[in-house]
Amino acid sequence: MNSEQHIALLQKKVNREKAARAAAEKLLEVKSLELYNAKLLIEESVEKLQNKANLDSERLAYQTKIETMLLSYGRRFLKQAPNAEVIQDLVQSLVDSNSVTACCIHIFTESQIENSGQYDYGRRQNWLPPEQLKQDKHVWDNEEHTYWIALRNSHNILIGFLAARISATGSWLESIKKHMALFSEMLRSAISRQIILANAITARKRAENSEQATRDFLAMINHELRTPLNGLLGTAELLGDSPLNSDQTKLLTTLNHSGELLRAIINDLLDYSKINAGMLELTEKPFDSHLLAIKMQDIFNLRASEKRLTFNFICSPAVPKTLNGDEDRIKQIFVNLISNAIKFTEQGSVVALLDWRNDKLYFEVKDSGCGISLSQQSKLFKPFSQVDISSKRSHEGTGLGLAICKQLTEQMHGTVRLESERNAGATFIIELPLVVVEGEVINSQPTHYNNKRLENKTVLVVEDLKTNQMIIKLMLSKIGICPVIVDNGAEAVDILEQQSFDIVLMDCRMPIMDGYCATRQLRSDNYIKPIIALTAGTTTAEREECLRAGMNDILCKPYQSVELKSMLAKWCV
Repeated sequence: MNSEQHIALLQKKVNREKAARAAAEKLLEVKSLELYNAKLLIEESVEKLQNKANLDSERLAYQTKIETMLLSYGRRFLKQAPNAEVIQDLVQSLVDSNSVTACCIHIFTESQIENSGQYDYGRRQNWLPPEQLKQDKHVWDNEEHTYWIALRNSHNILIGFLAARISATGSWLESIKKHMALFSEMLRSAISRQIILANAITARKRAENSEQATRDFLAMINHELRTPLNGLLGTAELLGDSPLNSDQTKLLTTLNHSGELLRAIINDLLDYSKINAGMLELTEKPFDSHLLAIKMQDIFNLRASEKRLTFNFICSPAVPKTLNGDEDRIKQIFVNLISNAIKFTEQGSVVALLDWRNDKLYFEVKDSGCGISLSQQSKLFKPFSQVDISSKRSHEGTGLGLAICKQLTEQMHGTVRLESERNAGATFIIELPLVVVEGEVINSQPTHYNNKRLENKTVLVVEDLKTNQMIIKLMLSKIGICPVIVDNGAEAVDILEQQSFDIVLMDCRMPIMDGYCATRQLRSDNYIKPIIALTAGTTTAEREECLRAGMNDILCKPYQSVELKSMLAKWCV
């Protein structure tokens, strides 16, 4: 092989190597580009993963924050009503930098709660709810990216709204909506409880004011009715002790009958009003049941004989002698039932039986009167109701007696029932679960008074009405006492600074200074002599007010000479 051929072969080899190297360089360039593109793709993927991880972390943190807030605010709303400070704090806590950019709570409910108003936070300033919210529970405004939730009370009345501007989509948007709905429900419940409580407080105040108004009215009407009645009955009693001709005696009898009837009507009306107002309280203490039976026999003997009726009050030996209960109210039940029996019986008899059956005081009144048909019996125990209410009826009364008997019996946890037929008489039966007391009742009140022991006692009467002044002066003069009389509490305080008396008889309601103020003033000045209230008040509250003022005892109007004498004997002898 010559040299030219050798050179040509070498040249081909060099060309092949150049071509191979060029191809290798081109392949390397392609691979480098692929590696570069792969690197960019990896970096982009890593950035996306990092962003997703950060977003998930933020959402997880927000989710945790919301759950913590639900628990925290739930406890706060249970402990106290959502006040303005708490609501504003809730609004700010609901806003974050990414998902919820603004929030508003607006409460436009009743004025009696203190948190009415608008509370907002975030970039949005105008919070005008859509009309649709008046009907729907919630509304999503896609243009404004705002979620509106209605707050309604238990009567489905719109009382406010919760609104949130949300920057989210898909499942995360739905999740935030659910969170907002939970907070709105929690807030709605808290506000509803607050409204209910406010309404309850208002209703209670209204009831208390109504009850106080009722008490004031009863106290006033008690005084206004019983005070003139004291003058009427007191005058009749004093007239009875003076010499009268037959015509005058008849007139006096009519006066006494009318006065007692008026007293019974007033007592019934006032008792019924007190029972309905929840102001009638029982005063339970031991009493002699056998003595009560004797009193009933004495009270009604004359009334029955005037109608030519036979009257018997039978007290069974089985009745325990001493029982615990409100003797005055039990006596009132007995008197009402026996009075009714005598009133509606024209001939024949009235028999009352007092017995002890099944650990209860059993009282039965049986008459031979007109009887009551079954269809009419349901009316009897209703207030202001009588079998005959026509203008031609022959019997007087308000129709309250049996209603009061029923309510008093039920207040003592007893029962009342009627057995009767038309033209076959009537039988009323009362059963009272009373407690038996061992031993006998000790009567601290003397039954007989020696006027000599009361003569020359010094008595100060504090009374503003001239009629009552005259009556009590005449009653006291019958037992040898000439009282000093003043018109009001201020005069009583002045005279007691200068002069001593054995006892003070103090009216409660008077101008300038009433009896309560005068008594408190005297007690604060260390006055220690007995002060007796002269009052027309019969409620427990009025009696307690007398005792709290410092009065020693109470003499209720209208009073009789024997009651006045009994009070003087108790505190002066």
